[in-house]
Amino acid sequence: MSAAQPNGFTGRLAEIAEAAGVAAALQLVRELGGREIKLSAKPDGKLARIVGAEAARQIVAALGNEKITVPMANLRGQGGRRAAAARMLDEGASISQVAGAVDVHERTVFRVKAETRKPGSLFPED
Repeated sequence: MSAAQPNGFTGRLAEIAEAAGVAAALQLVRELGGREIKLSAKPDGKLARIVGAEAARQIVAALGNEKITVPMANLRGQGGRRAAAARMLDEGASISQVAGAVDVHERTVFRVKAETRKPGSLFPED
């Protein structure tokens, strides 16, 4: 198994996140986690419909035009969404961006942010 990257992902998911960003990787996992997809940079292709044309181009540039099984990692289910939210917050994403990307309510993101603050901190790190 490959080592975890700074975003917490490993393997193919780390490659996808590095190429097109964490939000695109999360969206791909939400839509197709555990299933196969033929990577294509076509603007009207399945990959582009899921992650956007530019992200699809970046993923194909990094991985090539091949068939892959989209990893599920620990990103499915509520625990996975909360973990993904914490990663995105660490990277500086806004509450609204995180809520939209990981498909949770903004209140959930606020709770995740509060849970991940350093003990003893009186103020958020914004």
